[in-house]
Amino acid sequence: MAFDGHKPFRLRARRRSPVRVAVATLVPVIVIGAGAFVVAKGRLGGEGALLPPVNPRPELPAVRALGPSTVRFPLEDEAVFSLDLTSARDAETQVAVEDGTPLDEDGPLNDADGDGTGAKPPAPRRFATVHDAAKGSCTTESIAALSKQIIDEARCINPNAVVPLPARPNLVTGPHVFPYLHVEARNRLLKVLDAHKKTTLKVNSALRTVAQQYLVWRWSATKSCGVELATRPGDSSHELGLALDIADHQAWRSALEAENFRWLGASDRVHFDYRPATPARGPMTDVLAFQRLWNRNHPSERVREDGIYSAATEDKLKEAPPSGFAIGAVCKKSGLRGAPRKAP
Repeated sequence: MAFDGHKPFRLRARRRSPVRVAVATLVPVIVIGAGAFVVAKGRLGGEGALLPPVNPRPELPAVRALGPSTVRFPLEDEAVFSLDLTSARDAETQVAVEDGTPLDEDGPLNDADGDGTGAKPPAPRRFATVHDAAKGSCTTESIAALSKQIIDEARCINPNAVVPLPARPNLVTGPHVFPYLHVEARNRLLKVLDAHKKTTLKVNSALRTVAQQYLVWRWSATKSCGVELATRPGDSSHELGLALDIADHQAWRSALEAENFRWLGASDRVHFDYRPATPARGPMTDVLAFQRLWNRNHPSERVREDGIYSAATEDKLKEAPPSGFAIGAVCKKSGLRGAPRKAP
């Protein structure tokens, strides 16, 4: 049938070749299969993964690499810390040792009057009480501020009870050692040092306060901090400034014994006691100093000021602040007064 003078229009299907049909069918299959493989590989955490690894604990963020040698670890409170694997591999392990702990080729040595070995990990520096410091640290540094107040008060009571050691080129003390001795012991030690100027003497412990002695005594009672044996507070020659713990007893033994320092022997080979011409008698000045400090700061809870380490004094010592009392030493004769303790 004609339409406007044109020939009838016929629809005719084009025949496709078998090759084209096969290609058109296979290409989508290949694309879909490759995508599925990439997704599966990514979920398995393989190299070049497009998706992050599945987190076994969905409540926490996944561990992420920050660099070739750094890994980021999530914590349960969602805080995150980073560990540099390179520096961790190269770092050397160091253990801080309390200054009063004598060391030689055999490692930490026991001191009969006691000092911590620092065997525990470093503890927080601040404690509420001396008793807490005894339980939570292995260093007398934790009560250094209180000990300094006790020394100052003791020197107010008797300026010659203990005196500072003057500097000598061949005298080295630990960073937390209180360099004080009984005046007679100080003079004899200086004589030894001046006679052996080419040999260095390292002092690991000298004067020790009643508060410090309480710590090492408690450590010995619990067999902690490496202290096996320690003298009861109020009885230690360290509190009188009549004792030294040194690093090399073999090098100095004969010279010290010639000046009336007694070596305690193999059971405590770092320790030397000085024997004064007139044996020390009467109350312990450091105990009396603590009692006065306590009463000055606690007028309604007073303890007897007699220089005797009694059960009542020990109870107050256990409650004392390691950071020192609000009111420090007061020298009544001179009118001098210790600086107030700074608030922590």
